[in-house]
Amino acid sequence: MAKLTQKALLKHLNKSEKEDIINEVMVLFNKFKNVKEFYQAELSDEANPALESYKRKISKAYEKANPKEKTTNANVNRLLKEFKKISIYDRELVDLMLYRVECGVAAFKRNNRRSPTFYNCILTTFQDAVKLITSDGGLEGFQHRIDRILKDISFSSQEKARMRSKNAAEFLDGLKHVACSFSL
Repeated sequence: MAKLTQKALLKHLNKSEKEDIINEVMVLFNKFKNVKEFYQAELSDEANPALESYKRKISKAYEKANPKEKTTNANVNRLLKEFKKISIYDRELVDLMLYRVECGVAAFKRNNRRSPTFYNCILTTFQDAVKLITSDGGLEGFQHRIDRILKDISFSSQEKARMRSKNAAEFLDGLKHVACSFSL
């Protein structure tokens, strides 16, 4: 079977009766969780309940005292990937990505002895969020959060020297570099 294109789908929908399209949407709604979440967010009058749910899950993943970082990173990456599928607006995706960075920075401040994978995941998420912000014409309202992240990772040279991990210092420098490139 040939790959379905958007043009072919539009042709099919234009030929279909309104009732048939409604029935197809209802089948998709009942069968796929991400379709249900998409419509919950689209039709909700309040803040996206799915976004709030994903934020709670991310927060819970990072509040553990001694997490299994490989599992935590994989789970949070999965959450971001799932949310990307149902996210209607880039603003919400950026919000969730920055939330992950904020939770990661808070976890780092509680315990800076982390694996390189932990640092890389947080830094990559931050880079991706900043790229999305700048590609979308600088979505308003995120500068203050980036500034707060910068403030939260400000350590004196003595504090940095006490960090036993070279990866921790590189992580902080990487976050600062990304934040400064956004601020320019």
